[in-house]
Parts: sequence; structure tokens; C-alpha cells
Amino acid sequence: MKKYILCVIFVLIAVCVKAQDITVLQINAKWNERNNYDLSDLNGVIVKYSYLKDQPKDVQKSISAVPVIVIIDKTGRVRMQYTADLSFKIKASTMEMQNIINKIRWLANIYHIKKLLKVQQLYV
Repeated sequence: MKKYILCVIFVLIAVCVKAQDITVLQINAKWNERNNYDLSDLNGVIVKYSYLKDQPKDVQKSISAVPVIVIIDKTGRVRMQYTADLSFKIKASTMEMQNIINKIRWLANIYHIKKLLKVQQLYV
């Protein structure tokens, strides 16, 4: 029973430590700054901003409209991308983005819990 309680404590610590492993990157063009998306309401993420001209050529070619908001996990994998429409504005709400971020974090936590439980089983 003690080992199980210790395992639960380790899981909770791991969940808390992994809180800001998600990055939200907004890429925009200088001429379109008036359509920057306010990401200040997002919780538990690292928010970054960059200009399209500062991106590598292959990234520039892959972006058809600005601004673009990309949600990236700790491994650098793109988990979600929001692209502007013809008005050069992003129509998604911050609540929608926060829900995606929470889902990504939840799935990552489940993965870590399963991993820790496997390790705990090895020591039993």
C-alpha cells in the first residue's frame, strides 16, 4: 500500500512539473500587425510571436495566410494550427484554443501516469 501511495504522489508531482510544456506560436507579417491575435488569456503555455519573414523558407512556403497560430507540444510536434481566413483574421476563440491545450496536456498526463505505473510494477 505504501508503494501505491508513493506512486500516486510521484504521478501528481510529474503532472505539476509538466504544466508548461506547450508552446503557442503566432506567426504574422509586419503589414498585418493590426490583426494580431491576443493570446494573453491562454493559461499554462509559453506564448511566442514571430514574423513570417524570420521563418525558414520551407515554413514560409507552407503558410498561405497570416496570422497563423500553432500549438506545439514539448517534443516540437505541431498539435493544432489555426490559420486566418480571407479577412486576415483568425476566427477561433481563445476558449477553443484553451480547450485544445487542456486536452493535449490531459493526454500527456495520461501517458506519464501509464509510464510511471509500469515502472512502479517493475519494483513490486
